[in-house]
Amino acid sequence: MTDNIRIRQALTKIAWGYVLLCLDFNLGINDHMLDVLPNWAGYLLIFSAIALLGSELRDLLLLKPFCTLLGVVAAVDWLAVLLTGQELTGRFFLLQILLSCVGIYFRFQLLTDLAQLAEDHEVRADSMRFCRNAEAVIQVILMLPLPWEDNASLTVLYGGLLVIGFLICLFILYQLFVLRNGFPEEAA
Repeated sequence: MTDNIRIRQALTKIAWGYVLLCLDFNLGINDHMLDVLPNWAGYLLIFSAIALLGSELRDLLLLKPFCTLLGVVAAVDWLAVLLTGQELTGRFFLLQILLSCVGIYFRFQLLTDLAQLAEDHEVRADSMRFCRNAEAVIQVILMLPLPWEDNASLTVLYGGLLVIGFLICLFILYQLFVLRNGFPEEAA
């Protein structure tokens, strides 16, 4: 397998994994809301892509334990919702905050490494870095323990941040697919 094909396959997995992480489609089953695009599947795709890109980006291999942790937690929560209707980690505030911080770091570093891959292959990655920074800032702001629901101004700000965060996520997805298309499949 040539480098372009391997990189393209890895970027395809990362892009589709990111789709699964960004989009939530819930289906009601027996009074339970189940995500039909589970996050654990996204982490599984990204984990397999990390193995493919390991020789190209050595720092990316450092994300494997974080990807495994986030994937296992997402799978446990998905199964808990399927069986009981509630996430398991949602019951433990400090664990939920810790996992949110790990998730922010994981996405930030993944996009940093992909921007480096793009620049190593002479593709500009300024917009990916900007979106990476904006996404991290918005996620941190949304984690702040503010009275979001008690204050009308904060409620509007919260809604605005969610919309902006979703748009940034869509733009990141677009950039990931554009980056993937920058590595054409070569004839075997």
